[in-house]
Amino acid sequence: LAKGAAVTGIDVRAVNSVGTSAISNVVGTTTLNVPLPVSNLALGAVSSTTVPLSWTAPSQDSRVVITGWRVRYTVDGVSHAAVLTGSSASGFIIGGGTGSPASAPLPLGAVVSDIAVRAVNSVGVALISNVLSTTTLSVVPS
Repeated sequence: LAKGAAVTGIDVRAVNSVGTSAISNVVGTTTLNVPLPVSNLALGAVSSTTVPLSWTAPSQDSRVVITGWRVRYTVDGVSHAAVLTGSSASGFIIGGGTGSPASAPLPLGAVVSDIAVRAVNSVGVALISNVLSTTTLSVVPS
C-alpha cells in the first residue's frame, strides 16, 4: 500500500469446517504518511560565525509523531547535514555546536547556501522546506 493511501471496505469472515460466518462490520482507514514539509524557514541575526534558523513545524498525524529534523546546508561549497532528535525543535544554529554531528563555528565571510530542513517520523522523511542562503559577517563586531 502507498503511504497515505485510503483503504476502504475492510471486512472479516470466519471460516471453519462448518462454513463461513457473516461479514463483520465494514471499516476503512488511511495508511500512515511522512510528515508535511516544514514551513516558514527563516534566518535569524547572522553573526561572523553562526547562522540561526527558525521554522514552523508541520501539523502532524496524531498516530505518527515527528521524531526529528534533518538540517542540510553548504558552507563555501562543502555540504553539511545535522540531525536533531525530538519533536519539539523549532530552530537550529549553524555554527552553534549543536546537532549530530555538532556544527563547528563558521569562518568569517562564509557563504552558507542550500539551507533546508526536513521533518522525520517513523514512516519517512518529509519534502524539503523553502531553501535559504546567506553570508556570515566578514568582521567580528566590536
